[in-house]
Amino acid sequence: MRILAITGGHSFDRTAFADFAESLPGEVTWLEHPDAEIGPDQLADFDASLHYDMPGTLPEPYEPPDALRACLRDAPRTGHGYVVLHHAIASWATWDEWAEFVGGRYLYRPGTVRGAERPDSGYRHAVAQRISVVDGEHPVVACLPTQLDLVDETYLCEVFEDSVTPLLRTDAPMTEDVHFSTALAMSGRRDERAGWHHEPGSSLVGWSRTNGRSRLVYLQPGDTAATLGDPHYRTLVANALTWVARRR
Repeated sequence: MRILAITGGHSFDRTAFADFAESLPGEVTWLEHPDAEIGPDQLADFDASLHYDMPGTLPEPYEPPDALRACLRDAPRTGHGYVVLHHAIASWATWDEWAEFVGGRYLYRPGTVRGAERPDSGYRHAVAQRISVVDGEHPVVACLPTQLDLVDETYLCEVFEDSVTPLLRTDAPMTEDVHFSTALAMSGRRDERAGWHHEPGSSLVGWSRTNGRSRLVYLQPGDTAATLGDPHYRTLVANALTWVARRR
């Protein structure tokens, strides 16, 4: 299996990610933005893309390049597979198609999602949580226990539950009183929530969906070196890559 791992636009533990990448079931090519902004012809050399990137957001949102738009537009026809990890859901804040393709959206500032005005999303670091398997028959969760205990960041963000197949749910509270405003953090007021309001969010932290012939898996955990090194998490990601690449 030929895997394209993509990073850039967000800080991360490079040593932990490199070790994690070596554990994946295939030949991994690691590219970082802007070098990762390749077109459909180059993407055809790979069976699946592993997104651990967050471009198009900082310091100010900007539009994705035409090459990346073409890759996403062609995916339903080509069947290229995507595994999107953690902060990569927040990539390309101005690109509506990315959110619909992935099945959720992280807002840095209040905005419009599917025609409705929505507050900025929330985050909370180092959350001890028990993640439960929803669909034990799905190939992505094969060989996993029914519950996984992780300490990882949670997101209070938009999840399009009507458009995805649920795989994993967390017992961590998805409420405004334990999360922090991203818009306040962007203004220099990190880990604050004064004046910010967000209704309770989805407990769904792992899902799959199809876009034509293209398969996709999103997994919200993945913030810490401990998570990237967890054997169950590595099995989960390996299963996801195998499934989206149609090797299972």
